[in-house]
Amino acid sequence: MTTTLVLGAERSGKSRYAESLLAAHPEVTFVATGPTPGPTDAPDLAHWIRQHQDDRPAGWKTVETHDLTRAMLSSRHPVLIDDLGCWVQGVIEDIKGWGSPVRTHERLVERVDELVVAWRHLPFDVVAVSPETGWGLPSRSSKERLLRDSLGYVNTRLSRSSHKVHLVVAGRVIDLSNAPTVPPAP
Repeated sequence: MTTTLVLGAERSGKSRYAESLLAAHPEVTFVATGPTPGPTDAPDLAHWIRQHQDDRPAGWKTVETHDLTRAMLSSRHPVLIDDLGCWVQGVIEDIKGWGSPVRTHERLVERVDELVVAWRHLPFDVVAVSPETGWGLPSRSSKERLLRDSLGYVNTRLSRSSHKVHLVVAGRVIDLSNAPTVPPAP
């Protein structure tokens, strides 16, 4: 059993790379964390999601949920989570936390604690995809900062609990698995 965190910027190739890590498995549980596109979403979002779905092997089962722990524990096959950014945004929305960064962080810590326990103890391979934060322009709104800070926290926690961590940049994969880590915050 191996746990792998795949980080990268938008359109870097991180999802395709993550899928390749589980390509040898005939059955995989693909956990989609993003919302189903609605009538107010841009048409290219629906097209992009459809393209990702069409690219997946036929034996892969898709589960759409924000309950990552339950999805992982109920699977009997390797798991691919795509992606943690949508999951964090969904958690913040679920707890109505956009106006309360302290409460949001407390609740997020609880959810990440559960996730890390499942992540470490599953008897099969698990891969999670996540956007790397803070590479663009500075966050202009408190909502953007809360999402950036929350996702940075989740990425750091999961990175520390992973066997492997890979960063995808411009279609290139950098293995961070043996890189030194920053000491945890007090």
